[in-house]
Amino acid sequence: MKNLYKTALFLFTIATISLASCKKDNNSQQPALRLSVADTGKTLSVVKGQTIAITVSNPGDGGFTYNAWQYNSTVLHLDSHTHTAPANSQAIGDFGTDTWQFTSLQSGTSILKLTATQSYTVTMFNDNIVVK
Repeated sequence: MKNLYKTALFLFTIATISLASCKKDNNSQQPALRLSVADTGKTLSVVKGQTIAITVSNPGDGGFTYNAWQYNSTVLHLDSHTHTAPANSQAIGDFGTDTWQFTSLQSGTSILKLTATQSYTVTMFNDNIVVK
């Protein structure tokens, strides 16, 4: 009887630990929000901890250079910026794409705006992000 009790207690402990380790964080279930220039002008909602990846065509062929992103750094954090070379290196004027990844830090609202400048400034991307 004592062995049966110990075995049952052992199995109960293992089951409890297994179930506890299966608990999922709601933020980890949220996929990255992937955006492009087609998404500009929108108001988008994300949850705390969710990532936002924005990919735009590099405007270097027109002599443009990117300006710094405009955003509320208490609501969003710029994690990374990567440049992807053009798929066809023979294509004239194709400077590839650039992708920036942000993480939402806390509840609040932020603009997320990217401009580029040559002799004038153009808006490349501009959204409102609401973090819940």
